[in-house]
Amino acid sequence: MRQCWILLALFVQLATCDDDNLIDSNPIPAVFEPSWTFKCVPDEGCQRSESPLPTKSNSSSVFDSLDLCRTVCGRFGGLWPRPVTAALSLQTVKIHPNYIRFDLIDAPVETREVLAKMTQVATANLLDECDGNVTDLVETPVVVYITIKSSNLELSWNTDEHYILDVQSKDANIAVHIVAETIYGARHGLETFTQLVTSDKSDFSAQSSCGLRLVSGAKIRDKPVYPHRGLMLDTARNFIPMDDIKRMIDGMAATKLNVFHWHVTDSQSFPFESTRVPQFTRYGAYSSYEIYTTEEVRDLISYAQVRGVKVVIEIDAPAHAGNGWQWGKEYGFGDLAVCVNSKTWRSQCIQPPCGQLNPANHHMYRILQELYRDIAETLPKPSLFHMGGDEVFLSCWNSSQEIVSYMKDKGYDTNVEGFMKLWGEFHKKALQIWDEELLHTRQPEQPVMLWSSELTQPNVIQKYLSKDRYVIEVWEPLSSSLLSQLLRLGYRTVSVPKDIWYLDHGFWGVTKYSNWRRMYSHTLPVEANMLGGEVAMWSEYVDAQGLDTRIWPRAAAVAERLWSNPSASASVAEPRLHRLRSRLGSRGIRCDVLSPAWCAQHDARCL
Repeated sequence: MRQCWILLALFVQLATCDDDNLIDSNPIPAVFEPSWTFKCVPDEGCQRSESPLPTKSNSSSVFDSLDLCRTVCGRFGGLWPRPVTAALSLQTVKIHPNYIRFDLIDAPVETREVLAKMTQVATANLLDECDGNVTDLVETPVVVYITIKSSNLELSWNTDEHYILDVQSKDANIAVHIVAETIYGARHGLETFTQLVTSDKSDFSAQSSCGLRLVSGAKIRDKPVYPHRGLMLDTARNFIPMDDIKRMIDGMAATKLNVFHWHVTDSQSFPFESTRVPQFTRYGAYSSYEIYTTEEVRDLISYAQVRGVKVVIEIDAPAHAGNGWQWGKEYGFGDLAVCVNSKTWRSQCIQPPCGQLNPANHHMYRILQELYRDIAETLPKPSLFHMGGDEVFLSCWNSSQEIVSYMKDKGYDTNVEGFMKLWGEFHKKALQIWDEELLHTRQPEQPVMLWSSELTQPNVIQKYLSKDRYVIEVWEPLSSSLLSQLLRLGYRTVSVPKDIWYLDHGFWGVTKYSNWRRMYSHTLPVEANMLGGEVAMWSEYVDAQGLDTRIWPRAAAVAERLWSNPSASASVAEPRLHRLRSRLGSRGIRCDVLSPAWCAQHDARCL
């Protein structure tokens, strides 16, 4: 007890001391607001100041905002994906969206309507940096000159997406020059332009004002390594509302992904409206509210085009086709699909519920043609279509007496080889139907996409699938040699290795979660038939509530791999990915976190 009284007396003495009392001589405010600054350090990136109190500095490399520091710091600043070459100034100039003018005179007349919409998106993205309200009014004129050489509005594997971007500041005038062969290269240039802009609001100030700053000088030359840079989204296992799909396309645009692979149907549900066959959604949709109408799909395609993204619809077949196809007998067409919702699913499909199209029923092909006509009339031209084609269970077909009898009439043995012939016959007929619908919509024959399967194995594929007509999407694990074997056979391929680029892995069963670093580190062959890759979001265990954080920012890691195929490590890229995460957040996309905040404020210190 005596010791406690002595300590208390000492405390009172210190508290009443006038000359030596540290607390009184440096009073702490009632509400303590830290005010860190950030310095761009060569080879180390942006580093937080040692003291949380305001630091007065005339250095051009010290910033009140981490986003502003990252926008100018380093060889590539805050750009994502990394461009081929870039030279950026450390200086910035204040701008305001009201004083930005886009000059489209050097763009072909045919491109200007879409190009004008692209500039509107760019302006909206700039406003998002200040939550839609840029209060710091600056009258500095900014003119963005856009030069496009081609009038072609098609987005395909042959589209030239390169662009050149120059930013010049002189005498209180700013000129931005974007030169591209096509409208899509120009769009990428506009996206990069917006990434050279950030807000000037302090990370720690309570002030409500917000202004924009543009890197005062930049020279960027850029083009993609792979023409196919995709995000696959499954909306059949769990329905994803259209507004959420559009938000994912916004993220694709920000990272220069250019293919939205829409896995819209599966055995669980058929939410895609067919005007010619309304029974698909009547019997296959989860509810009347969970349907993608024709008008919504067309609007999505236009929305995506303005953001440099091509929509590829997938109608999975002949497997993964159940609900939505079960009405045939009721309408006098017989079994359009077999094994639908089978209770003994483990022996007849990969997951419940089962369902495979019935290749013995000629009515099935006639109805498939009606569906294909709806799709051909809806897709952008040239129409790229994904026919699914994976995970056919021969035991399902073998359980149907109708199919077995049909095979015997065709002279097919009811063994593996016979069922492979039946499977190949289905794809041959389906392709003929699709070609007829392309002709109906005045389009020449186009390649179609298929998932890899037993039918695409090297010793089988050439019997049934022409390399001139089919592009194979290989989803085998990294240990598989199928990708390289198909490339040697001359097949065009798209890679989506399931054990590294599947976003659902790690959330079910024995699958392993891949963080963004692991996804970023995987490389693809660089050769003519290697079209590119996709990152895949299967929806068994995700819906709109968790969609953003499940996809982003990991999809962005794959986006940079497919755009620039960088040789540098993920650690070098991390500061730029932090800036991208902040940027996507301002655009309404809720990204998962990359690291503890301390590490985010001290680049290269947590490696």
